[in-house]
Amino acid sequence: MTKTLLPTLLFCLAFASAAHGQQKSYFPQMTRVQVDTSLNAWFGYEKGTKVINRSLQTLDPRDPYYRDSEAVVLGMLVAQYKAPGMKDSLTVVFESGMSDDPEFSIFGKGQKLIGHVSCLEMYINASGVIYTAGHANNMFNRRRKFQIQKDTLVEVKQPYYYVGLKGQIQKDITLYRDKTGPDVVAQLPKGYEVEVLLAEPTTKDYEIDNLFLVRTDFGLVGWLRLSNEDTFGGVLKELYFRGD
Repeated sequence: MTKTLLPTLLFCLAFASAAHGQQKSYFPQMTRVQVDTSLNAWFGYEKGTKVINRSLQTLDPRDPYYRDSEAVVLGMLVAQYKAPGMKDSLTVVFESGMSDDPEFSIFGKGQKLIGHVSCLEMYINASGVIYTAGHANNMFNRRRKFQIQKDTLVEVKQPYYYVGLKGQIQKDITLYRDKTGPDVVAQLPKGYEVEVLLAEPTTKDYEIDNLFLVRTDFGLVGWLRLSNEDTFGGVLKELYFRGD
């Protein structure tokens, strides 16, 4: 009986752990709602935010965000909120894009565009600080932070973007000491296990990352320089440009 129960118990613990991981909340003070099931897009908010979460095509035709049933790009009127220090409320819209190019947009009075971000998750706290995440029109799940300054969405710059991808490389690669220059840290054969730690930040959406800080299975760290042909999973299948 003990032999029978042990595997079952281990399975249940593993399942519970996985489920807990899926439900992990980075912002426990926020409530999350799903805004697109096919793309698994989410919006997180605190008290004071009016959640609408309706298709733009189902709005009253007099609504400025209404789209008729013939619209090619599907969108959701997600929410309205009042950022501290701003006179007017802001409106959040999610759009799936022409070919799965998802983005959240924030509009001010008169549908003035405050800013938009290619992402699958957007979180807005009570102070008006915005966080985004998602593998969308980029090479990995890029986490970013924004603030609204003078009616413009401004990113809080990070020295690097965290990547956190592990896997076996699809080809032989070289890791370098610097972003440019000939000094080699390691030469790794196809099938070797690596972890992609950090990415050199790009300046805007739709730009392709080419420089990544990589850790070998042994523990050495060096720069991986991707060629254009490698940006579609050529080195690590999980590291690829997702978008047009």
